[in-house]
Amino acid sequence: MFFTEKKSSGAAYNAVVSGQRLYYRVTGQGSPLVLIHGYGTSGHIWQRVLPYLRQTNEVFMLDLPGYGQSAAPRSWQLRTVAPLIEEWLRTLQLPPVAVMGHSMGGAISIHLAAIAPMMVRRLVLVNAAGLPLQTSMPALALRAAYSAIQPGNGRYPLMAVRDMLQPRFRVLWQTSQEMLRSDLRAELAAITTPTLIIWGERDALLPITLGHALSKALPHATFVTIAGSGHRPMLAQPEHFSRTVQEFLQQE
Repeated sequence: MFFTEKKSSGAAYNAVVSGQRLYYRVTGQGSPLVLIHGYGTSGHIWQRVLPYLRQTNEVFMLDLPGYGQSAAPRSWQLRTVAPLIEEWLRTLQLPPVAVMGHSMGGAISIHLAAIAPMMVRRLVLVNAAGLPLQTSMPALALRAAYSAIQPGNGRYPLMAVRDMLQPRFRVLWQTSQEMLRSDLRAELAAITTPTLIIWGERDALLPITLGHALSKALPHATFVTIAGSGHRPMLAQPEHFSRTVQEFLQQE
């Protein structure tokens, strides 16, 4: 692991874990909170909630393999990512962490909480994948295209746009195929970690019916909806979103 840069948004690092180079940023003080982004984006997707979250937490924003500034693996496989994050967290020697995942990052967070329950203190799932999507690739692509321009989704931070414009067609194709086949119902059944599910009510990509189904799969979880928001509530309503997360994380 080596230090790379320091910005107002926090210190940035590269770590090599099992031969995979991972890029991440750290900012704030308090109990550790790991943020896991979704398909096609990077850790910069969380930029609008940082002013709030770093007041109460030490926030770790990871670029997933093949995204942002992390190196691309030869083959992107969904079920290899959570074990890699588990190993990365062990190298950081942190106490049990809170984990928050958005969309595809939610599926990875579910997997992580299931395989490393002693490492994950609290779990926040934001418009999360994980249950069978039961759709086709063309239909999902159309929903994603509309979601990108849908009112109520907020504006992408400029650094996230930069990362999204990087040419990585192989990674995007492999990831989309993995997500279309994803089914983490067995992992969900094993999770007892305190969990908060947040869902934008107007999500066109992963409709709120999926949120209700996820809530039923995690009966101990708290389910919160954000009115007027689509697939990216942390961009659409960052202050309200952050306060909801902070209240949950501060519960004993």
